[in-house]
Amino acid sequence: SILFQNSPNPFSDKTEITYYLPQNIQSAFLYIYDMNGNQLKQITLTQKGNASIIINSRQFGAGMYLYSLIADNQLIDTKRMILTK
Repeated sequence: SILFQNSPNPFSDKTEITYYLPQNIQSAFLYIYDMNGNQLKQITLTQKGNASIIINSRQFGAGMYLYSLIADNQLIDTKRMILTK
């Protein structure tokens, strides 16, 4: 499993988070956190192989956020994204 940097970053309207999940992964989630560690969103990832999701800025205020990929209950990676308004 691989988590890629969102693009564009920083973003103001929407950004795309790309990831790769092998076929044998049973469950995968993308979590978005604020810089205080509060979980803001949980997204269930069902598409295997190379895939991506779009994050819309309407759900969040301006600032820096962390996003983490969890696959089969293991933390794969965490990256930062910056939202400008």
